[in-house]
Amino acid sequence: MSARLLALAMVALLGASGCASTGGDRDRESIERNVGENRQAAEVNTELAGGYMREGELKVAMEKVKRAIEFDSGYAPAHHVHALLLQRLGEDDKAGEAFARAVRLDGENSDLANNYGGFLCGQGDYERAQAMFRRAYEDPLYETPEYALVNSGRCYQRAGDQAEALAQFRRALDEGARQPSAQLGIAKALLETGEADEAAEAMRRYESRHRHTARSLGIAIEIDRAVGDEQSLKNHRLILRGRFPDSPEAKALEEGGNR
Repeated sequence: MSARLLALAMVALLGASGCASTGGDRDRESIERNVGENRQAAEVNTELAGGYMREGELKVAMEKVKRAIEFDSGYAPAHHVHALLLQRLGEDDKAGEAFARAVRLDGENSDLANNYGGFLCGQGDYERAQAMFRRAYEDPLYETPEYALVNSGRCYQRAGDQAEALAQFRRALDEGARQPSAQLGIAKALLETGEADEAAEAMRRYESRHRHTARSLGIAIEIDRAVGDEQSLKNHRLILRGRFPDSPEAKALEEGGNR
């Protein structure tokens, strides 16, 4: 356990010790103090759960987030982390319930809306997903609307609407997005709409700023084939085979899918 998580665990234990019932004769001040202590314990356990999840300790993370919800079932961030954990564990039905509960408790949280949109898109519920993304990127107080715009674009791509996907990726770049996914999304969308030369130019811009991934090389190979650029095709194949030999894209290449 990291030093920060250990410190938080100690705080959680201290918070738990102050949450015992004082009996039926507690006055208003005692009740308010107990509610405050429960919320504090929920906050600490939720932060611990998020830390454990980032470290891959999913079992411990689940124990902590369930503890947080026991302390305060109305604490939206706990349900948000719970939803992300359940999604990561592949328990989609339960994850959907947890996301919905978190949104009911805190409908103004744009990070939550963005994550819920991603979950809904993965479930094929594209209309509701776009509504969630819109809630996030139209929030004037949201510091990173470009993330929601990129996710919106990727969701439009998944739904087969390349024109809307292209528009969202371009909006993300207009918002100052630096993510490779926005530029890569533009290249893929242009290819899918039959604008292969423009797609090749977009890929060159991507390559001038970012290091290739297996996914980007797969798209680059598709573009090379579309424009008939044999030299680039050869180079991209060599890089894919050499750098990402176990990737799905490399396996598809070996099976003839990208030849």
